[in-house]
Amino acid sequence: MRVLVASDSHLSPRSPEAGSNWAAVAREAGRLKPELVVHAGDLTLDGIGTPEELAWARARLDELPVPWAAVPGNHDIGDTPGPPQLDLDRLEAWRGHIGPDRWSLQLGAWTLLGLNAHLFDSNLSEETEQWTWIEQQLAEQPRNRPVALILHKPLTAPDAELSAAPRYRFVMPGGRARLLELLASRWCPLVVSGHVHQYRLLGDRHRRHAWAPTSWAVLPDSAQANVGLKRSGVLSLELEPGGSVRVELLEPAGLAQLTIGEDIVDPYQTGS
Repeated sequence: MRVLVASDSHLSPRSPEAGSNWAAVAREAGRLKPELVVHAGDLTLDGIGTPEELAWARARLDELPVPWAAVPGNHDIGDTPGPPQLDLDRLEAWRGHIGPDRWSLQLGAWTLLGLNAHLFDSNLSEETEQWTWIEQQLAEQPRNRPVALILHKPLTAPDAELSAAPRYRFVMPGGRARLLELLASRWCPLVVSGHVHQYRLLGDRHRRHAWAPTSWAVLPDSAQANVGLKRSGVLSLELEPGGSVRVELLEPAGLAQLTIGEDIVDPYQTGS
C-alpha cells in the first residue's frame, strides 16, 4: 500500500508559488496513484487570520485524483503554546471547511490515526475528548495490526535536542509523555509529522519517526538549524502487511526548490 504525505504547503491566493508546487504534488499523485494522500498540517498560509484560505485550500485538496485525509497545523488553527493560541472557533473553522481534526482509517493491513497535535497540553475540553478517543482507538486495534500515527508536530527526538529546541517545535511535553506511554504496549511502527520543513528519519526498526518535508519552501539556516535535509518534496510510504515500511523522499517534477526570504517573502512572517 502506497501513501503519499505532503505537509506545510501553505496554500493561499497570496502565495502563487505554493500553488504551483501543489500542482506538482497533484500531478505526482496522478502518476503514482497511491491509495491515499495525507496532508500533515499547515495546509494554509494563514487559515487562522484569513479563514477564507481554508475554503481555498480545500478546493486544492479536492483536485487530487485520489482519496485524501488531513490533520491541522498551527497555521491552520493556532497552536499550543501560542501565539496565535488555538481556540475552539478556529478548530470549528477547520472542521467546517476541511473535515475532522482527528480520524481513523483502515488501509489494507494498517490503521492510520490522524491526531490534532495542538490540543495536547491545551487544557481545552477538546483535549480530553481527543485523549478518550485515542485510548479507545488503540484499545480496539488487534495486537497483530500495525498502527501509524499522523500529526503535525514531531513527537520526539534525542533528549538534548528536545531540551534545546523552541517549545513550539515538538508535541508539548505532557502530551508527548502520555502518548508515548500509550504506545508502549501497542504496535506502532510509524509516526509521521511535518512542521519543521525538513526531511528526517529517526528511530529504529521498531518505530520509525518520519518527518515530512514542506511542499512549499524551506527556512534559511539563519532562521532554523539543519536537523535533517532542507529539501521541498513529499514522502512516499510503502506500508507492508507485516508492519515494515519503506520511507522515501520524492521531489515531484515541476516542484521548485525555494527558500523563504531568499526566493520568496513569507506574508505570515513566522517560522515553524
